[in-house]
Amino acid sequence: MTAVSQTATSPQPTLKTSDRSHLIALGALLAVLALQTQVVLYRAINWDEFWHYSLTVLATQGRLDQPLQTFFTRAFMWVPGLPGNAVDHVVLIRLFMLGYELVTLVCIAGIATRFSDRTTGLLSALAYLAAGYVLQHGTSFRFDPQATALLMASLWVLLCRPTSTPWMLLAGVLGGLAGLVTIKAVLYAPAFAGAFWLRWTEGGKDRAYFKAVVTMIVAAALTFAIAYTLHANSIVEASGRGAKDIVGSSAEKMFSLTNHPYWRHNLKGAIFSPATTLLVLAVPFALLRSQRSDAERIALAGLWLPLTTLGFYHNTAPYYHVFMLAPVAASACIVIQLATRRYGALFIALSLIAGAAITMSREERVTLEKQRQLVAAANEIFGAPVGYFDSCAMLGQFPKANGFMTPWGTERYLRGELPSLEQIQRERIVPLVVNDDQMFADALNSKKAVRELLPSDLAMLRKSYLHFWGPFWIAGFDLRQSDAPSTISVVVPGPYTVASGKNIVIDGVRHAAGAVIELERGQHTVAANAGAVRLLWGRNLRMPAQPAPSEPYFTSF
Repeated sequence: MTAVSQTATSPQPTLKTSDRSHLIALGALLAVLALQTQVVLYRAINWDEFWHYSLTVLATQGRLDQPLQTFFTRAFMWVPGLPGNAVDHVVLIRLFMLGYELVTLVCIAGIATRFSDRTTGLLSALAYLAAGYVLQHGTSFRFDPQATALLMASLWVLLCRPTSTPWMLLAGVLGGLAGLVTIKAVLYAPAFAGAFWLRWTEGGKDRAYFKAVVTMIVAAALTFAIAYTLHANSIVEASGRGAKDIVGSSAEKMFSLTNHPYWRHNLKGAIFSPATTLLVLAVPFALLRSQRSDAERIALAGLWLPLTTLGFYHNTAPYYHVFMLAPVAASACIVIQLATRRYGALFIALSLIAGAAITMSREERVTLEKQRQLVAAANEIFGAPVGYFDSCAMLGQFPKANGFMTPWGTERYLRGELPSLEQIQRERIVPLVVNDDQMFADALNSKKAVRELLPSDLAMLRKSYLHFWGPFWIAGFDLRQSDAPSTISVVVPGPYTVASGKNIVIDGVRHAAGAVIELERGQHTVAANAGAVRLLWGRNLRMPAQPAPSEPYFTSF
């Protein structure tokens, strides 16, 4: 057996750590995990989580229409059929996201231990977990926790296990699945390159290692291709077109040296996690002064380089830190080991816990219950799911009609790459608007221009929907008393109830209060000569007895 096929061995640590230091680090890690459990159970659902849950519902119903960036739904297609509403289901899925995070923590500790010692490895994992955005979003229902666990597990295999065929196959399978979960897996390229270089150098630059790497690459490619094919075959319409659209739009928006929409959030994350920030920023300086081998320094630099993506990757929102920081925290072992030697494990652990405590002190529980009330109210009002417009798919099990109105999604909508609301109305029945974003608040509650909406869509919303309860606006018309007939334009066909007033004449037929009339799309002549009348879509929809919860309905970053 050649030297390259041997298990990677850690260098002898220069710091003699005691069992007590090891237990201090482990205890601190468990303490922060206990804090995070509160986040899992009580933090408000993020708009991205609602969107990811809606994609899972679509996959369950066989109506998912995009093959890339949706593979994560396969693990949770059983959830929408459980008792409870969308909020309850997302909280349940967060517990599984916690499992992915635990895998990531174990891999960070294992990789860091390879370059240092057990105490340092655990403190490196703690530096990751205690970072404010990781604490808040590390268990969020997004594809980031899944992809991070898969990529870090693959790196752990490459750095810490033998280069035998079974292990390299496993590393390839994990990497292939991560690439299918999210195409931004490519941002881990420096970490993998550094790992390859280290193992090749340690093996005496034996050609056998190239064969092992080829084995891994082939395994990754086959895994991606097979899993993609199986997943895409269950996607409606032309999966190839959907994949091309996703890749094209992602490539266009993925990198930018000038546009950094989340820089304030990144600065905020650094300030509220001071210990983690100082440790990871010190890594390049520690590497320059380190007496380690060139190969080890290259490997550690590769693990650290994903931090630089904050300077050129577009979508660096707080949940991105869950993905980006994992290898960076592993590289911080070189600084943590030095800091522990000088200040002790207890000081480092307490400094990291202090950052987590700052984050937790700003958490609240009220908003999640508001969200649960709103979703329950929608079920009560309609009885069965109806189409709706909103920003983020807040109702989960209801069919969202428009796209995900993130800044990127809004740009695509305004450029005509996504259908307009008017176009959607011509193809679907959308009786509900959920006012869960400022763009809809401005559209429905004011007469001012709304730059996030096309003028024609803005006019349609204002003419076609009436406020009903809380953030819910339902298709309808408020008609003033008039002796002369007028014309209304119905864009949402279906049953309409004479919800208030005495009676009304529609297309020459008189209808009493409480009557339900079927109206088709198009123009209808109405005469409200007996008094003001409200026509409201639906069959005598009942307003919930309880008052609507007050805003806000989301917790900001």
